[in-house]
Amino acid sequence: MQTQAMGLVSAHVLGVLAARYGAKEEDVAQMLREAIEDVARMLGRFVWAGQYSFVDRLANAAGREVVSATLYEALRISESTRKAGRTLDENVRPYVAKEGSVRLLLDLLDVDLVSGLEVVKRAAILALTRRERVKEEETEEAKEEAGGGGE
Repeated sequence: MQTQAMGLVSAHVLGVLAARYGAKEEDVAQMLREAIEDVARMLGRFVWAGQYSFVDRLANAAGREVVSATLYEALRISESTRKAGRTLDENVRPYVAKEGSVRLLLDLLDVDLVSGLEVVKRAAILALTRRERVKEEETEEAKEEAGGGGE
């Protein structure tokens, strides 16, 4: 059964989130996978720019407050850098994670702290593996921006 998202979230926790979102457990599990990828994508931009503090703090977080503060800082820097038309480093454009992704991770932390911390740790670990996909993602972003879509 695929309801246990990546083995990190119990069926009970998925059920609570499914009720909160008015969705099926399988859909919530898929939403969690997408949220992890989305946040990892944002964090990966900082890694590529040589700024490891966000992934380090998330990988070692022991409480919701650390996760919330770290995500807030990463989002704030990404958004302000993007709006100013600047880069995080010479050639690293920021990416701002989607609101729904961040909201789902924060909700998971509220429902089950241990599962939430494991999921955030997974996003941090995946961010460290993102480098080879950045060029592909920048191409996707250019298409979205040209089409009027935005993040």
